[in-house]
Amino acid sequence: MKRISMIAALSILVLSGCKDAKKSEQEEVKRIFQIESVDENTGLQQMQVSKVNQEISCKGKKFTLMVERVPSDDLPRVKSDMGLFADNKIKVKITRESGTALFEKTFTKNDFASFLTEKFLANSVLEGLVFDDVRTAEKKEITLASSVSYPMTDLYVPFVLVVTQDGKLNISMDEDMGEMTFLEDEKE
Repeated sequence: MKRISMIAALSILVLSGCKDAKKSEQEEVKRIFQIESVDENTGLQQMQVSKVNQEISCKGKKFTLMVERVPSDDLPRVKSDMGLFADNKIKVKITRESGTALFEKTFTKNDFASFLTEKFLANSVLEGLVFDDVRTAEKKEITLASSVSYPMTDLYVPFVLVVTQDGKLNISMDEDMGEMTFLEDEKE
C-alpha cells in the first residue's frame, strides 16, 4: 500500500512539474513576443503598450522623438495559427529643439499596405517602430525602422521611414533585409 501511495505521489509531482514547465514555456513565449495580456473569454492577445522618449540628432540638430505603441480596439482582429490578436497603432512625434513639431502621425499597418499582399496584410500586425541612428547618420535625414509581422513568428516585412528636415515622410521596404520570398509565395 505504501508503494502505491508513493507511486501516486511521484506521479502527481511529475505531472504538476510538466504543467509548471509548460506554463513557464508559455510565459517565455509571451515575453519574447511582448504579449501582455490574453482575454480569458475571447482568447484575444494584446502586445505590451510601449512608450519611448529619446533625444536624437540629425545634421547637428537636436530633436525629441516619441514613439508609442498601443493595442487597438477599433482595428480588425487578426486570426492566425497562434490565436486571435489585437492589431497595434504606433504614434510618432518628432519635436525640434525649439519645441515646435516637425512630424506627427499615428501609423497602422494599412500605411504599409501598398507593399504587402492582401493575405499578408489580413494576417499580420504592426509590430514596432524604432529610431535608426546608423541610417540617420548615413542619410542625414531622420530614419526610422518599422515592421509588419505575422504575430508570434519570425515572418515580418521591414520598412524604412525617412522624415525629411521639412517634415515630409517617405516609406520604403528595407531592401537591405534581402528578398521576402514568403510574400511571393502568398501571391499564388
